[in-house]
Amino acid sequence: MTRDRNQVRWTVRALVLSLAMAGCVSSSSQPVALADVPPALRGTAPEQIVTLLPLGGALQSEDAELSGLAWYGDHLVMLPQYPGWEDDGPACLYTVSKAELLARIDHTATGPLEPRCIVFDSGGLEKRITGFEGYEALGFSGEQAYLTVETHRLAGKAFLVTGRIAPDLSVLKLEASPQAVLPLPADVSNAGFEALVVGENRVLALYEANGARVNPAPAAESFDGSLGHSGKLTLPAIEYRITDATSLDATGRFWVMNYNYPGTQKHFKPAPDPLMARYGTGPTQAQKPQVERLIELQVTPGGIVLTDRPPLQLQLSNEAARNWEGVVRLEDRGFLLVTDKFPRTLLGFVPKP
Repeated sequence: MTRDRNQVRWTVRALVLSLAMAGCVSSSSQPVALADVPPALRGTAPEQIVTLLPLGGALQSEDAELSGLAWYGDHLVMLPQYPGWEDDGPACLYTVSKAELLARIDHTATGPLEPRCIVFDSGGLEKRITGFEGYEALGFSGEQAYLTVETHRLAGKAFLVTGRIAPDLSVLKLEASPQAVLPLPADVSNAGFEALVVGENRVLALYEANGARVNPAPAAESFDGSLGHSGKLTLPAIEYRITDATSLDATGRFWVMNYNYPGTQKHFKPAPDPLMARYGTGPTQAQKPQVERLIELQVTPGGIVLTDRPPLQLQLSNEAARNWEGVVRLEDRGFLLVTDKFPRTLLGFVPKP
């Protein structure tokens, strides 16, 4: 048996090497087809525990309905879907410092994080966009901010808008221009462009629904820093929802939050998931219908591809499904995540495997 398995391993290694030498695949970005890999050698995606970081102030309320995360320097910025949700104060984005976050993660400080308000000056954008349904994603390139705007699906489009953040984080002010229209590529209820990937002079907008049964041609809309449209980058079919993305690293890699809430099955119509077939399902995710995981992708000259890194599955809570709507990297240590209002406002840290 051991001899047979070793022979299989050497066969697979030879296959990968021959394909790479022929220029057919890059082992860093395009894994060998599942059919070519014997079941005994397929990896299992790890499950990681989510450590919750307590929030104080306004973010104790589920009504904050956070929808995105982004770094501005060493400050984590949290985007509510409706920044003016508090009736008795200014419209706000919220921020905490990296030092405060690390202190809670490393147990050198205790007590809830107290987010600071970044005044959000939209210039009345909400009233000028027909069918406005909130802000869904946020990214920064220096002081330049990029946000996606969701509208009612009958409008058939979303928007990508820009703004400037003050270096002292006192205010983020939207700009009247430039703006870009994001045509909805599929007719999926309550789905929009929920993820932005920002890199050096590149902004990618990712639609939420990219499954094989709902989106026949998944792709990211690509823009330069001034929102000049540079076309589409093809995406692999990814089942369930994409609800946020990290920024690009130096090699063009980024992670997306991939989430499935059982109540949305009729809208997102998930097909059999090739990532589960390839990498397996973790012990807690095998027991429940929801999916909570991070997937790594890479921008290549031919489009956006899955890397060979297994999905990072989250160890599920005994509570209700957690609707993770925001993700950022935390240095080389792992990821920070936030939920919207389901089951409540949660900020979590997930270490890298």
